[in-house]
Amino acid sequence: MDNPLLRPWRIGALDLPGRLVKSATHETRATEDGRVTDELLEFYAPMAEAGTPLIITGNLFVSWQGKSAYRQAGIHDDAVIPGLREWAALVHAGGGRLFAQLNHGGRQMTRPAPGVPYAVSASGVRELAQGTRPRPLRAADVPALVESFAAAADRARRAGLDGVQIQMAHGYLLSQFLSPQSNRRGDDYGGSPANRMRLPLEVLRAVRARVGDDFPVIAKINGTDTLPYGGVRLADQIEVARRLQEEGLDAIEVSRGHFSSFPSTTSGDFHGYVRAQVRHGAMREASRTRRTLMRALAPALEAGLSRAFPYREGFNLDHAERFRRALDIPVICVGGFRTPAAMKAAIDAGRCDAVASARGLIADPHLYRHCATPVPDAPVCTMCNRCISVAGGLPIGCYDAAVKGGASSDAAPRPWR
Repeated sequence: MDNPLLRPWRIGALDLPGRLVKSATHETRATEDGRVTDELLEFYAPMAEAGTPLIITGNLFVSWQGKSAYRQAGIHDDAVIPGLREWAALVHAGGGRLFAQLNHGGRQMTRPAPGVPYAVSASGVRELAQGTRPRPLRAADVPALVESFAAAADRARRAGLDGVQIQMAHGYLLSQFLSPQSNRRGDDYGGSPANRMRLPLEVLRAVRARVGDDFPVIAKINGTDTLPYGGVRLADQIEVARRLQEEGLDAIEVSRGHFSSFPSTTSGDFHGYVRAQVRHGAMREASRTRRTLMRALAPALEAGLSRAFPYREGFNLDHAERFRRALDIPVICVGGFRTPAAMKAAIDAGRCDAVASARGLIADPHLYRHCATPVPDAPVCTMCNRCISVAGGLPIGCYDAAVKGGASSDAAPRPWR
């Protein structure tokens, strides 16, 4: 019987043997100056060995100004190229391909990187979860920002990676320009949907001009910001995707959510999530007042999040299907995929061209192999969100001791208690 996850497909000029994509994750495994480490490569080694067709790196910062997390890997300087080259060789040895996710954090950081005076965004609107109040990016600084993305893409190409993904989702800088909640500008980069998409389009044009037509360039975009007010409209986001396609984009990954609507990028069980963020995750760098408030509100917040974002495989499929009907390029859907059955159904129903998984591959890095050859005792993600709750503080990994192959109860911290 035909297995849709094993069907060949193409992104631009690149042929891929299967339709499972490892989506970007917060690894928290690089050096403090953004270089690849053995610890980071160890996380990816089993996914590569299992032949995962396409692996997308965690969000690599394109400049020091755009660095948003502790021990985040970077693509901001030629000094990181040797490590990126090792990363690509590791993935290629297993028969897969590696794309670099290019990102600027904008206002989504608890504090700027050393030597960076302040965070920037589309406007001076405070980020709700982390409390950062940015300065509006000056129009005069846009060319340097655009160049940082183009230079990063060129480093990925020179390091032997197979493509790049431009991060335009999840409330990072380019997403901040797309969303009317965070973009209150009155110049050519704000106001109308056409103006709000101007910077993402300029970034894509610069990247494409730098790497050429044969190097795959894809993007990640929100179908919704899941904000109670002022977020993007699906119709506008689809129009952004159409314009990106016209400018030479090769594929698009559909996601959802902002840090300001945290943690709406995911779903599942959020028991202990807020407390773990404060103790071990990115929020440990927040102000004392904010940490104290979050600890006090944690039980109510966690219960509310579990109700608002219950576990569901393929929770972005409705939006991905709308993008797919409007576009000619491949549409990748991320959103809670953890089982081969749900992944196959999404592709067979024509709702997307490929599926992306993050937590599913954290729990079972051999997931792609198990999609081809099922194993009865293969580990399956429980969507406990412990891996995400400590992002930006502890190294990424499966912290659910109940999951076979996960971290042991002795080795894994229990921050959710």
